[in-house]
Amino acid sequence: MRLSLLPLIVAVAALPACGTTSASSADTLSEDALVSFQYLDASVPPQYHRSYELSVTASRSRLVVDSYGEVLADEQVPTSPEVWEALGTTLGQVTDLPAEAGPQGCTGGTVTSLTVLQGSDASVDVVLDECAGENADSAARVTEWIAPALAQFPSIDQLAPEGP
Repeated sequence: MRLSLLPLIVAVAALPACGTTSASSADTLSEDALVSFQYLDASVPPQYHRSYELSVTASRSRLVVDSYGEVLADEQVPTSPEVWEALGTTLGQVTDLPAEAGPQGCTGGTVTSLTVLQGSDASVDVVLDECAGENADSAARVTEWIAPALAQFPSIDQLAPEGP
């Protein structure tokens, strides 16, 4: 009688996917982590140009909005524990994002970047040049992931309204 171990191996290999909720270190943020999100707007007239940088730690969040280097708003708030937890438990959504090189000579795009430092290690470090549709999906994932932290502040339109 010959026994096959293949069904047993397959069943054991599938166990972690069946309801196990233990988080790996890639799916959490350490208390000393620093999240840095940056959006660089397209090249448009200054009254419409809004770039911003959001820095988040377990204790503080800071949002700086600028137009070609002129700071239009600089706000800080205590980081909500719920926001910190949400970023940590969903970190896996933004690790290993593909970043494609944009078409050569493409102008007028935007740039989205995200860096997550945990101690001296970067668990996420991605720059997404969005020109001619390149990197749109990855940039959308980053923007969706950082949304709870950004929601701690008034909207960009409120903080830095477009000029005349």
